[in-house]
Formats: sequence, C-alpha cells, structure tokens
Amino acid sequence: MSGLVDTSHEVAGSVSWQMANEGPPTEYVHFPEVRAGINSNLLPERRGPKLVITDEQKREFYRDGFLVIKQAVPLELTRDARERVEELRSKGGTNDFQKGFQFFATTPACQQGFVNMFEGSRLGECLRELIGPFSPIIACDAHNTPGSDDGGFVGGDQGEMGHIDGMMAPPPQFYPNTVEDIIALGKDPNDPIAMHYYMTHLDHTVQNPMGTPFYMDPERTLTIGDFTAFVGVAFSDQTEMGCGQLGVRQGFHHDTEQFFRMQRDAGGPIGYEGPGWPRVDPGSVKRGTPHMGMPDLFKQPPSPRHGGLVSVKNWRDSRGNPYRWISPVVLQEGDAVVALHGLPHTGTANHSHHTRYAAFFRVRRFRTNNPYEGDPRWLHGARDHNDRLADATAVLFDYKKYNPYQMTIDHLCDMWSEWDGMQEIVDFERHKQGSRYPVELEFPLSREYELGRLAPIEVN
Repeated sequence: MSGLVDTSHEVAGSVSWQMANEGPPTEYVHFPEVRAGINSNLLPERRGPKLVITDEQKREFYRDGFLVIKQAVPLELTRDARERVEELRSKGGTNDFQKGFQFFATTPACQQGFVNMFEGSRLGECLRELIGPFSPIIACDAHNTPGSDDGGFVGGDQGEMGHIDGMMAPPPQFYPNTVEDIIALGKDPNDPIAMHYYMTHLDHTVQNPMGTPFYMDPERTLTIGDFTAFVGVAFSDQTEMGCGQLGVRQGFHHDTEQFFRMQRDAGGPIGYEGPGWPRVDPGSVKRGTPHMGMPDLFKQPPSPRHGGLVSVKNWRDSRGNPYRWISPVVLQEGDAVVALHGLPHTGTANHSHHTRYAAFFRVRRFRTNNPYEGDPRWLHGARDHNDRLADATAVLFDYKKYNPYQMTIDHLCDMWSEWDGMQEIVDFERHKQGSRYPVELEFPLSREYELGRLAPIEVN
C-alpha cells in the first residue's frame, strides 16, 4: 500500500519529501510565470478555511468514484483566473476554439492563475491529506466551453460513453479513415486480430498530435497513461443544468479496475491491444467506417450496480435528447471535484449563453525512486502519461531501481492504493460488502471476448 513508502529516499528527482508533503514555497522556481521570467515571487499565501473531508464524504467517494468539495477555492482566486482568460480572449487568443469543446490556455499568465487556485488555496493541502505527498502542480488543462450561439450551435458534447484520461485520440495519419487505408498498410480488414493489434507497425517512440504515445514503454506492456486524481476547479457558476458541466459515469471505477485486472491476469497489454480492447473496432471496419475500438464495458448503459439510468431535468445533449448514462457534476464557483483516474468522464453540452470555465489538474502521488520527480519538463498537473516527457518522447529507466510502467499497471489494478487518507474507509467498506467490489464481474474467457465483442457478466 502507498502508506508504506520508503522514506529513506529524501529526494526523488528535484523535489524533496518535505516539499511533496507540504506543498511548494511561494518562490518555487518552476511556476509558469517564474519559468517565463515574468515574475519571481507570485504564488499567493495559502488562504481560505481548512478543508475537512468527513468519513461520510469518503464513503460516498469510495462508492461513486468522485467527490465534490464545496468552497474549496476563495473567489478572489477564481475571479483572478477568469480575468486572465477573458483578457486573452479579448485579444483573440481563443478565436480558433470558439466552436470547439475546450480551450487550452497556453500563456504563463493564464496558467499561473490556474495554479494559484490549486496551490494558493487550501485545496492542495486537503488533497495531500487524502492522497499523500505529490510534486508541486505547475500546469493544467483549462476546459472552457463556449455557450450556444444565435445560430443554434451547441458545443461541448462528447457523448455518453465517457473516456479515461491517457487513452489515445485518433489522429488521421495513423488511424484508418477508410477500408482502403487498412489495405494500403498491408493489413487484412476482415481479420479481427489484425484490427485488434492495428498499431504493431509502430513503436513506443511514436505519438499522436496530442502528445499521447501509442505505447508507454518499449516492451509494449502498457498503452494507457495513468495518474492518481483528476481534480477540477470551477471558476464560473455551473449550477444551471445543461451549462457544460463535467459528466461522470458514476460508480464505473469499480468496473474499470476489474477490467484492467482481467487484462493483466490474461497477460496484457494493459489498455489498447489487451484483451477486450481492440485498437480499431472490427465491427466498424465491416460497416466501412473504421474507428477506434472501445471495451464493451464502456458501451453498456448504467446497471443497477451504478444506480440505474440517469434522470435529471434539463440534462440534455447538443441535440436536446436527455443524457441517461452520465451524471452531472454540479459546481458553484470555487467548488472542486476530485475523481479517480479510472472513473470514465466526458464533456457535456453547454446550452447556456455563458462560457463555462473550469481548470482540470492531474495529480499523481509522489514516487520516491523516480529520478525525474518534479522535473518541469513533465508539466506536473497537466500530464496523463507521467513517465514520458512533455513532448511524449520516451525516457529510458533502470527498471531495477524504478519501473514506472509496472507501477502504473499496479495502480490501474488497485486504484485506491495511492490514497493514503482513504485506506481505512476503503478497508471498512470492502469488509462490510464482503468483497473487494460491490458487484463482482466475470469476463468471458473466449476469443470473442478478447476481441472486444462481449459484455462482462455480474457474478453477484
């Protein structure tokens, strides 16, 4: 368990154990504006009341896979972040993204406003009590969903299936657009095994345009990135239903952990190309419209084990149809949401006429043997594949001293292992339910299941 760390390693990479436990000083040299040479002392003194997570909240977190922390960030910090983004927008900095789902704020000034919300409030302190130590957050993704326009356009809708961060987006130069693309590569479109392992002509040094590698490691044991906590901070009000809230597949973290365990026990790899997760969906090839494969697990509507179908008034997609699979995360400005990495989530339609502003941080627990812990090239806070450089180039490790890929596999298969402050509640809940999971799943041991075409079966 993560609570039994080897504290004899005083430093991992450039971050001391003390800094990982207590958070960065105000003059931390890797903050965005410091790196850019704009300001050398800019992190505000931590402010706001201490955030206390009750045992009842922890039980809900264990059950649902996500937790809302009310009033996590003082409004002076959220409004400062919004003003920085609005200033950039006023200069035309986001024009190319107005019809899209998200705007990635790339200026040091915007990024610093986001970092201030995390490390300048008591949120980082609260998360270090829940998770344990982690390297200072120096970057994030800003998901700012524009409101609907007068022409009837509604943006932000990513569908109801959901995704887990670290999955690979389909770049046109590597994924086939037509069956002819498959044939031109020398693969048989009628061979489901060839579609399952469609990327075998590439290696771990190749990445897609979003910077995600096709394989995490040279040995190809892992094709998905990983971190501990997905943390969102609302810097606009998100209480009006249908204003682009984060959508989550409530309770699905129990299922995804079992799925990754099945992949590991079957010999892997973990993620794409492992059992049940084809690179290219064979059925889509037969229909003449090849696209990314997904585990059948993700294609299932919520079962009673997840609380059943969702029914929320005015919770609807971009076409006006009700969302039934995903639950809305309703936040006031300054609220935060914390979710397990393994909880599927998605962007939703913004029917309002106001931009929805949120910053999302990816937090990974401190690894004492990591020679690159805290290295700014890893952009701690923004990364969903934390053992690749920011440009996704491969780094070689001495596996005898530090095997990050095996550690990632271990965490995907034991998602609460990196949450020191959750161990007592997790142990209690598992003992109470008489099993590791509220509902155990069985994955059929067949070639048909391996190729991603059968749903898991409930054992109890």
